[in-house]
Amino acid sequence: MDRRQLGALAAALLVGAAPAAWGHQPSPAASPGGRLTTAPSLAVIRPAPDFALPDVAGADVKLSGLRGSIVLLSFIYTSCTAACPLLTQRMAVLQGRLTEARLLPGEVTLLSVTVDPERDSAAVLARYAQAFTASPRGWRFLRSEPARLGPVLTRYDEWTKRLPNGDIDHPARLYLIDRAGRIREIYSLGLFDERQAFLDIQALLREPR
Repeated sequence: MDRRQLGALAAALLVGAAPAAWGHQPSPAASPGGRLTTAPSLAVIRPAPDFALPDVAGADVKLSGLRGSIVLLSFIYTSCTAACPLLTQRMAVLQGRLTEARLLPGEVTLLSVTVDPERDSAAVLARYAQAFTASPRGWRFLRSEPARLGPVLTRYDEWTKRLPNGDIDHPARLYLIDRAGRIREIYSLGLFDERQAFLDIQALLREPR
């Protein structure tokens, strides 16, 4: 997928999402819809496995170095034409909400890790981030060679299977990690509503440090 295709895809998704995200009306492109939980109770699932992976500028991002902020972690790849762009689009809308609330950058960090480092060079991943208007300060896109990335994917149960057509089958999941480095929610694409994620983040921020 070249830069123009990425830009067109991102624009189309974001335009479709805007009424749902900002007007609180359900939209298949933006979110699964349904009733939101305004006072979520998010139990501790398990400690988030630590890792250190470089971003598109080559700077290592260490998960434990983000303690004190809320982290939303996703696994994607740029040539995906189905789940990944939808997931990334919803994160882009969430980024807008968090920025408007002055929570990003600072209180919240978004991380997207490619599961296809062989095709997703730093330059390719940077273009993908730009297509979704990712803020370099608050939304970091990470990649590494397979030998370094593999253990990270394993610890997050992020299996991958390359299909004959070149696509990669993998779980479309996001991990909500609290300020103490604990996983508090795991969203699947079908259940990831950026409006609910915003409420969940606010709930975690209200917890005592």
